[in-house]
Amino acid sequence: MIVKWLGHSCFLLKSENGLTLLLDPFHENDVGYAMPIIESDIVIISHDHMDHNNIDAAGSNPDVIFDPGYYISMGMDITGIKSYHDAKRGKLRGENTIFCFELEGIRVCHLGDLGHTLTPSQVKAIGPVDLLFLPVGGRYTIDAVGANKVMKQLHPVVTIPMHYRTGALGFELEPVDDFLKGREPVKPQENLQLAKEDLSGEGKVVLLSCPGAEGS
Repeated sequence: MIVKWLGHSCFLLKSENGLTLLLDPFHENDVGYAMPIIESDIVIISHDHMDHNNIDAAGSNPDVIFDPGYYISMGMDITGIKSYHDAKRGKLRGENTIFCFELEGIRVCHLGDLGHTLTPSQVKAIGPVDLLFLPVGGRYTIDAVGANKVMKQLHPVVTIPMHYRTGALGFELEPVDDFLKGREPVKPQENLQLAKEDLSGEGKVVLLSCPGAEGS
């Protein structure tokens, strides 16, 4: 599986057989990154905010996965788990959906704009996690402290931080630095290649880069 960060909370996942998933694509005028048009098989949307819900970026005819529930798409089982965009059960910013699925034997969890630590029932519903996409920038989601707590709840093998301040971002978040304190992340790379047989242990943090992230 190849993982590419397109900016903010948006990722493109591609399997060896060519299946593609686009996660939380944004409207570039609202975010600051360039959003390429991609012919994706599946697009997954964690919540209906402009920096996460650009379905049109997935091309002409993707399967659209939105809201909590159980889905089967392109032969994949996808689970959406209800959560909240804030620590007050959605009273400030509404609901958020955590999505979990397995691709090439790798258990993937994208937390969307999670605004709180997880409940025991959410941890159970998520289950084992090989690859975790984790918001760390605070203000609208969990911050570095909350992100560390969620990592301890889920014990992911590989964690990719997302939803943090960069030079390109059009609104204010905290940078990734606080989350990285005390860690030695893998050097930023544009494409992360993962295979199930290479995954072991837990707590590895990988930074991804994308063109224009620093406004260049």
